[in-house]
Amino acid sequence: MAGAFVLLAIVFVVRFPASMPVGLRDPEPVKERTAETKPRRVHQTPSAVFEVSETYYRTIIDNNLFRPLGWTPPRPIEPYRLLGTKLATDANTPPQVILQSTAGQTTYIVSIGEKIDASTEVVSIESNR
Repeated sequence: MAGAFVLLAIVFVVRFPASMPVGLRDPEPVKERTAETKPRRVHQTPSAVFEVSETYYRTIIDNNLFRPLGWTPPRPIEPYRLLGTKLATDANTPPQVILQSTAGQTTYIVSIGEKIDASTEVVSIESNR
């Protein structure tokens, strides 16, 4: 008997949807509104604004975000140590310098224009320099 009442209710809902409560009815389709579209104006930035020199990026390179705070670059190790200079007393004697290698403890006595190794050449000799 209960099944008959349920079946009767289903038939009534299907045949007469206007008598259903508002929350149980199918929603009415929404009418679409079409607005007139205007072409979008695109502001173009002059290309000269984006041309940046290397000095602009130097700050970013020097102050890396991933380095710890207070980081300083390591001090380069000097390959040679100055032990002494011998300045010229007359035109016949060239000035000379005595250098010591920091790695191998080798001593060199050289004058201006001589090469100690492939990348090191004596350019000038002054008192204590």
